[in-house]
Amino acid sequence: MEPLHLALAALEEGKEREALAWLERASPASRAEAAEALALRGFLLARRGDLKAYRALAQEACRLAPTPLTLYHLGLALPPKDGVVTLEEALHRFRWNPRAEARLHLALAIALERLGRPEALAHAALARLKDPSPWTRLHHLRLELFFGSLPLPEILEEAEGFLPHEFPGVRLLAGHTLALAHLLRGNPQRARTLLQGLLPLLGPGSLASFLVLGALALKPLEARLLLEAAQAHPQEGWPQGFTLLARGLLERGEAAKDLLLSAHSLLRKDGALYALLAEARLQALGVGVEAPLAPHLGPALRPEARAFLLGQREEPILRLLGAAPTHPLSSKALEALALLLAYPEGQKGEALAEALYGEPNLGALKVLLHRLRQRGFRISCAPYRLENPPPSDLAAFRQALFQGDLRGALALYQGPLLPWSEAPGVEALREELEETLRQAVLARGTLEDLYTLAQRLGEDLELWEALLERLPPEDPRRPIAQARVERLRREYGV
Repeated sequence: MEPLHLALAALEEGKEREALAWLERASPASRAEAAEALALRGFLLARRGDLKAYRALAQEACRLAPTPLTLYHLGLALPPKDGVVTLEEALHRFRWNPRAEARLHLALAIALERLGRPEALAHAALARLKDPSPWTRLHHLRLELFFGSLPLPEILEEAEGFLPHEFPGVRLLAGHTLALAHLLRGNPQRARTLLQGLLPLLGPGSLASFLVLGALALKPLEARLLLEAAQAHPQEGWPQGFTLLARGLLERGEAAKDLLLSAHSLLRKDGALYALLAEARLQALGVGVEAPLAPHLGPALRPEARAFLLGQREEPILRLLGAAPTHPLSSKALEALALLLAYPEGQKGEALAEALYGEPNLGALKVLLHRLRQRGFRISCAPYRLENPPPSDLAAFRQALFQGDLRGALALYQGPLLPWSEAPGVEALREELEETLRQAVLARGTLEDLYTLAQRLGEDLELWEALLERLPPEDPRRPIAQARVERLRREYGV
């Protein structure tokens, strides 16, 4: 077996010194092998806590040869928003290679999780289907805890089977998943027992991931020892954010406020789910944050995760934009609510029925509205309008657009309106919302606004071309935009 493959195997087994020895012994026969060895060296440095060196080596490796392995590491090493775009391009490049796709889907799931986006679960599921390894199975279970609907006892049962695994990394990932599941179930004692057994396994690269769970479940002395151990190694990005958040959870008074504010600032772009926890603790202390994340991230969370991260006081919000989780209302009822929310002044019966059914079916409309009234919605007649509209991302999005708040509108626009709906009125409204946002961003959006929307819509050539035109040559996002523009031009025959 080649030294590079032996190094990969040693890394999977948690034998870092052996992996480094194999890398030093390797004599790459091609640019691809040299690039992958470079990426693995960077990953070894990341495990020691040096994320800056990891990013630099991953970028150099991809410049040398963009392979599934080097792009996987670049996607994880970059800030998550940039990592998502890089990994999406890599998946287009390496379609029909199941092992490569599994690796890239897994990295994409991790990057999306760091942004708090529920699509992370779908990519974790794809990684698991294409390569059902302990790593993909456990990452999928962990993301079920945030965005899924799999019952918690089933997650616990499957994850517990990995605790005695021969690889330390698998045992740590299983323990992290189980501890989080116990906290979501309101059982910190079980989480504490698990974490106490894992503490001896923690190395420099894994310490930060356990800090928040430790602050919530361990005894104060144990939690502070864990914090002090983590601070002995280089910190930037999300590890520093986790450190600040853990310290804020353990402190009281003004010290807690300052730490939680700093943690929220760092984690909102590189650990958004845990930024929600900081946000909720600050709210409990009477401190608000600028551009809170809860309104657009909270609705996608499963109920247990929402209660864990935000507390029970979080006001429910009707989520209609993007791939929403299953709602207790029927699909037709959601379509009707979307149209009623979009037109608060009301609609005539014939127009609303046409929008929902494609024909003026007033009988079906009256039955549907009766069922909505039974669910507590007050709907007046002539015209039909909601008298008690629920808080919704759709209404908040339209208000932000009307007020010229592009940053707020982009935060709320997690995807198309009810993307599965084929109701004529919903399809027309979906196109209108997207095009209104597109034109607003193209006309007066900042570079960051343009990048956010280009990434969100994915395959919009006009947005990517506008972004490429405005990006300065030294901007690290320029190669990402260039690759996307070139691919879309080929696919669209431009």
